[in-house]
Amino acid sequence: MKRTLTVDARMLKAAGIGTYLRSLLPRLMQKAPEWRFVLIGRREEMESFSWARSPQATLIHSSRPIYAPGEQWEIPNKIPAETDLYWQPHYNIPLFYRGKLLVTVHDLLYLDAPGIPGGFHKRLYARLFFSALRRKADGILCVSGYTKERLLFHTGKGKAEPTVVYNGIDESWFHTEKGERPYAKPYLLYVGSVKPHKNLVRLITAFKSLLEKIPHDLMIVGKKEGLITGDNRALKAAEDLGDRVRFTGDFDHDDPRFRQYYLHAEALILPSLYEPFGLPALEAMACGCPVILSQAEALPEVYGNAAEYFDPLSTEDMAEKIYKVLMDPELRKDLSRRGLGQARLYNWDKSADETFAVIQRIIGS
Repeated sequence: MKRTLTVDARMLKAAGIGTYLRSLLPRLMQKAPEWRFVLIGRREEMESFSWARSPQATLIHSSRPIYAPGEQWEIPNKIPAETDLYWQPHYNIPLFYRGKLLVTVHDLLYLDAPGIPGGFHKRLYARLFFSALRRKADGILCVSGYTKERLLFHTGKGKAEPTVVYNGIDESWFHTEKGERPYAKPYLLYVGSVKPHKNLVRLITAFKSLLEKIPHDLMIVGKKEGLITGDNRALKAAEDLGDRVRFTGDFDHDDPRFRQYYLHAEALILPSLYEPFGLPALEAMACGCPVILSQAEALPEVYGNAAEYFDPLSTEDMAEKIYKVLMDPELRKDLSRRGLGQARLYNWDKSADETFAVIQRIIGS
């Protein structure tokens, strides 16, 4: 039977949720070749992907930013009447949409970490939407058990029981060959945006304490400008260390050059205070890069014993674990080996299978 699945694809080019959409949508289209997929987003962004230009896809243009008040009238008006299920890949659901609704919850940052910049109004906004999606959603996908636990903690009982569907990684990551070094000197790697909950100030402080002991620079790959909640303190701390801290700017995760940063790094460090999955750690492990992680939130759940862990509130512990890994080549080999095995537990094909099962259940209910 021909079905219509409509998806909010406005974040298709973003990191995180964008990677999630770009990985799942073409796989879902392959699983349901007779279905029609309606994608709402910036037409020029969507058309840059061959799978979005297929006859199976219908593209509806919207340049309305997420969280903008106007999305609450624009997006519902763009959802075709024949839609069998509308999928919102973030918590900003269309509050007045009356059709069947699937929502992906990646994190509950503004509810779990009230000190995050943005003020009381953002916390109130998040509480409104999370409460609404628990009442309205016919299906909820959570990217980790931790995310599901926090959703239930903040919202209690709702219309649908949340389903944990872990993120994945494409098989090609395991077969990427080392190419030209992206940076001549040895370096430690951080991948992610420059936001307060990413804890970069403490990472830079820990790195500063090691400057006289190690030859490595700190490479920061990710967006640092144009963020709603950027971390200017981290930028200032980095400036004080001069050339020892390097910013590359944002990278498309599908860009072959991006993977070379993992392949040539001595180790990846994720110092986050709050992390619902930590996709860069999975990418690093698939490339054989040793991983040093914060003990925060879902990271131990997802990565088990395949990483070296530290207390994200202790710059001393962070520095100690970084130095330990750098000074022990056998430990780095072991972390690389364990990381490759752990990364094999997660793949986008499995994520697509589990996501499609939830979609079918909702549509058939």
